[in-house]
Amino acid sequence: MLLTSYPRAVGFTAIVTALTFPPSLANAQTVSGTIDASITLEDACSIDGEEGAAVDFGELAFGTHSALFDQADAQVAGAGGITVLCSPGVTPTFTLLSGAHDGDAAPAIHAMQETTESAFVGYTLYTDTARTETLALNGTIELDEFTNGSQSIDLYGRAFGDPGNLPSGTYEDTLQVQLTW
Repeated sequence: MLLTSYPRAVGFTAIVTALTFPPSLANAQTVSGTIDASITLEDACSIDGEEGAAVDFGELAFGTHSALFDQADAQVAGAGGITVLCSPGVTPTFTLLSGAHDGDAAPAIHAMQETTESAFVGYTLYTDTARTETLALNGTIELDEFTNGSQSIDLYGRAFGDPGNLPSGTYEDTLQVQLTW
């Protein structure tokens, strides 16, 4: 009787072993570890959504007028001004450096040149809509410390005509400005 029960016991043990320890798990190994993730952010500012070393701060478009005009007003970058967005904690400074023809149409600070005639229309920048607060050469505008959201730099221009002395044509100038933080 011992011989007949032995094969049943061996068969039962093999079935229990196979179900308890499948071959794939009996040889499985595990290695655990980590993945490090990092990013470094530097203070930054953008002008009207543009970042980089040289961006367009906008345009001072006085429009079309008679060559006999007395004065014309405009705002840099249109009615919204120059939109500045900086990292939280940054306190930037806007500086008006120079124009290509500064002093060529005194008493105005800057001048637009009509290239074929070498004639000039003078203009000046202001920080207020009444155009009483002049932004001089190397003049600065201090912005508030950024917390969240953008700030606007509002610059206003006034071009001064010289009725009867200016030839018709297109007058242009390029102002150099910078934002530092």
